Amino acid sequence: MQKTLTAVIGISAATWITWAQADTTVLAVRLGANDVAALARFYDAAFGLKQIDSVGQPATEIIMRYGATVAEAKAGSSPEFLVQKREPGAGKDAMAHAIFRVSDVAATVAAAKKAGATMDGEVVTVPIGGMPVKIATLSDPDGNVLEVMELAKGAEHLPHP
Repeated sequence: MQKTLTAVIGISAATWITWAQADTTVLAVRLGANDVAALARFYDAAFGLKQIDSVGQPATEIIMRYGATVAEAKAGSSPEFLVQKREPGAGKDAMAHAIFRVSDVAATVAAAKKAGATMDGEVVTVPIGGMPVKIATLSDPDGNVLEVMELAKGAEHLPHP
């Protein structure tokens, strides 16, 4: 769990300092799994991520990326989601989490719940940089916290005036 937390915090920190390092981008997000294959199926069903590779036999890590098909995901360049076998005894960490930008928070929440996620609270709308942003927080079947954000129509990113 400590490796997972360190990786997620490191990715988050890299994202926050991108302005200072022109060639820095988010490469991947690592999530802990009790059952790697089952959690990978959840991310496919809930968020459309496709498996592009795996490590170990049976898999101790599944590498996923966005794409309509596995071939598109392999050829794509979206950040990767690394679903890795969680260390025994590691618990849920409410701080480190993946954040998804979605076009329809209600539809995404419904798909995630159908795939096995649970809601942590209600969908809320909060102003970020003066823009109303719909936010939902969920937990995947293995207890990883997920946040989904629906930006205002036409917005490509969060405004930070």
